[in-house]
Amino acid sequence: MKHIIYGLASVLTTDDAAYAVLDYAAALAQAGLSDTVHVPTVDRWGMPSTSSILLAPAIGVLVQAAPDDELQPETAQFISELRWRTEAVRAGG
Repeated sequence: MKHIIYGLASVLTTDDAAYAVLDYAAALAQAGLSDTVHVPTVDRWGMPSTSSILLAPAIGVLVQAAPDDELQPETAQFISELRWRTEAVRAGG
């Protein structure tokens, strides 16, 4: 599990989802673009939730290790979509 730290807030998600967000944020920043993503997360009680994050070039994103959580959110579809978006940004379209 990883914390995605954005501004003053932190959300908990799977390793793969956190790194997909980080990779997409980097691609958007390099292209001078922004986008909103809806990340499958786990709240402080371990319940699945969704966190919406605006990824923009001027706002840093940090991924930090977190203790594993048995109730990991389902992130496969999210990761697939974010990888597609990242490749589209890098391809220029």
